[in-house]
Amino acid sequence: MSSSTTLTPREVLARMHELTVTDEAAAVDLYAENAVHEIPFAPAGAPARIEGREALRRMMDAQGGQSPVKYQGFENVQVWETTDPEVIIAEYEVVGIVVSTGAGFRIPQLLILRVRDGKILLSRGYLNPGQFAELLA
Repeated sequence: MSSSTTLTPREVLARMHELTVTDEAAAVDLYAENAVHEIPFAPAGAPARIEGREALRRMMDAQGGQSPVKYQGFENVQVWETTDPEVIIAEYEVVGIVVSTGAGFRIPQLLILRVRDGKILLSRGYLNPGQFAELLA
């Protein structure tokens, strides 16, 4: 954690990765009340934009708190800072298993985060939705 009590964008990313593995529901608390979560390549039928922390929470609750995948980690993480101190870009591989089959997966992702006052205002995740669709088919 930084010397102040407000997390930097890098620290928020690290905390988000940690919570995604250990307590996925708690990761929602990293988002600001008016945050926006975007998945530009969302598969058909899935939302490409979710507005507000509570909308994110409702989406997770709609899954009964049970994701079809269990995230095990984030590997080969590279983070780039931008000229905007609130924005970072991270590239990594999401590693996990499909709960129903136990099949492992490793999916590359690019994430853009805007963090202000230690809270995520915007997350925009770029990944290949076809890889997830194949895993869950």
